[in-house]
Amino acid sequence: MTARSLLLATLLVCIPFTSTLAADKRIALVIGNSAYQNVAQLDNPKNDAALMARTLKDLGFTLIGDGAQINLDKAALDKAIQSFSQQLQGAAVALFYYAGHGVQIRGSNYLVPVNANPSREADVDFQMVDLDLVLRQMGAAGTRLNLVILDACRNNPFGGRGLRGTDPGLAQVRAPEGTLISYATQPGNVAQDGADGDSPYTKALAATIRRPGLDIFRTFNEVGLAVVKATGGAQQPWVSTSPIDGNFYFAGPPIADSVAASGAKEAAPVKPSDTMRLDLVTDCDRLAASPKDPSRPKGVDGVDEAKVDIVAALTACRDAMRQYPEVARFPYQAGRVATIQKDQARARQLYEQAASLGSPAAMNNLAALYERGDGVAQDHAQAQKWFKMAADGGVTVAMTNLGIIYLHDGGSSADQAEARKWFERAAAAGDSRAMLELGHMYETGQGVPADSAAARKWYGKAADAGMASGLTDIGRLYLNGTGVSADPAEARKWFERAAAANDAAAMNFLGTLYGRGTGVPKDDAAAHKWFEKSAALGYGLAMHNLGKHYQLGTGVPVDLYKARSWYEKCAASGTAICMTDLGIVYESGSGVPRDSALAREWYDKGASAGDDGAKSALKRLDAAAH
Repeated sequence: MTARSLLLATLLVCIPFTSTLAADKRIALVIGNSAYQNVAQLDNPKNDAALMARTLKDLGFTLIGDGAQINLDKAALDKAIQSFSQQLQGAAVALFYYAGHGVQIRGSNYLVPVNANPSREADVDFQMVDLDLVLRQMGAAGTRLNLVILDACRNNPFGGRGLRGTDPGLAQVRAPEGTLISYATQPGNVAQDGADGDSPYTKALAATIRRPGLDIFRTFNEVGLAVVKATGGAQQPWVSTSPIDGNFYFAGPPIADSVAASGAKEAAPVKPSDTMRLDLVTDCDRLAASPKDPSRPKGVDGVDEAKVDIVAALTACRDAMRQYPEVARFPYQAGRVATIQKDQARARQLYEQAASLGSPAAMNNLAALYERGDGVAQDHAQAQKWFKMAADGGVTVAMTNLGIIYLHDGGSSADQAEARKWFERAAAAGDSRAMLELGHMYETGQGVPADSAAARKWYGKAADAGMASGLTDIGRLYLNGTGVSADPAEARKWFERAAAANDAAAMNFLGTLYGRGTGVPKDDAAAHKWFEKSAALGYGLAMHNLGKHYQLGTGVPVDLYKARSWYEKCAASGTAICMTDLGIVYESGSGVPRDSALAREWYDKGASAGDDGAKSALKRLDAAAH
């Protein structure tokens, strides 16, 4: 585990301000240096930077380079900071985030570009970037709030090279007037990297700043508590601050503050005769309505989750709920924003409020929380009840969800005929997932006579409706010769079309074709590339295939550590075969000490998830024990 530390310095120009800066211009430069050329490389900075970039973008920050800047050498780092300085003109909030190696030399902190290679102390001035340079650029920009976040390596990577003035970690930065400094751990201590690709501090920070209503002091208190809990008390963040005049909220202020800051007059609540009020269109509708909500006003297209402007939507929906407390869709739309922020407890409260006012879309989302056990105890009966109410209210996706419950629930709710009925209703309303499910029913003969021609028809309709998985399923029919003559070349064409539409399963199929030489010349490098693309989208079987590549040296050098890492990521995604893979790793001692107890634990997990290989392994172990 690499020892790392995060230093966060928030510098404020000492100007009294009472606004929350929620809608003001926010500029951020996010840097992650991992691929060092002359010292030990770091696994996490590129991931931490990507996580922070996504989070800050969601919270209304404009990012230099439109995303995380990864693996910058000295020239690129200088250029990025210069661009940052130029774009800060006229901004209210500036944020600089750096993850990578950092060193302290004679009391000054330096950021280390990926090509730094000093052999003496004098080289540092030319090969690294003094943190004071960044602070000076931000201070000169006239921004009302400056934040500097350094997630930097605590150990000196250049030890023994004649850098006599170095000390462990980074120097503790004194908090100037109006400044807050937050360290990932206490000064002089080391911070943990984390086992899943992100540091505990950055994970906690990214999650906490998404929560509305937390001012800057409460934010870092919550981050600290989360890190202490995540590390079992091994890491305790540290904060140093001087008085700060005014408030800052990453994700918007509390409701009352938002209304007060806007200067809006407190209007008497409207008493609508219809809780839908389709005659009424507000900014909450324009910014947070769902394209799948049948109760949205005419002319409002809705906004996909990935495109919701969280800060603006939060403010707009709070105002709408305050002015029109009896309109059902406003708490539903506010719940959507909370869901995007991954604040499921708040989302549930809002969905329940909207459902009580009659919002079918809120009923569907409330059902989904119960189905997943997300922010509430898992309860399939409650999920089914709410999906039924939403479906009766005309929510197409709820019809599909209800059909899935009837088809796949192994308990008393299993009813293939009822599943087909709901899928057909949803498909008639244009739901592509329902079309795909009908294709699966006809292909497998579930609740209907097996009919591969009907299956292909429904897969084609799903594809025409925008679901790339329909293309993948048609390719699978050609690959397996289901209802058609087996034709790997034709299958590849369908997989390529689906992959071009970003379907992860299709990418995995293409990797399999190239790995086996089925319908194409065998090409392990091409197979590896497709598996990587699929795994990047979270597809478990592709992670399994990458693990096998590294374990066996297929197209890549043997690397048992990377093999195990892919199996672990795959198992974490819920893919049963990878749980079995991990059982084999620990049973055989493949890159790890043999551990029969841990092997059995993974086999148990794989068997519980339905993997036959894990079940066979358990039988073998039981037989050997007797």
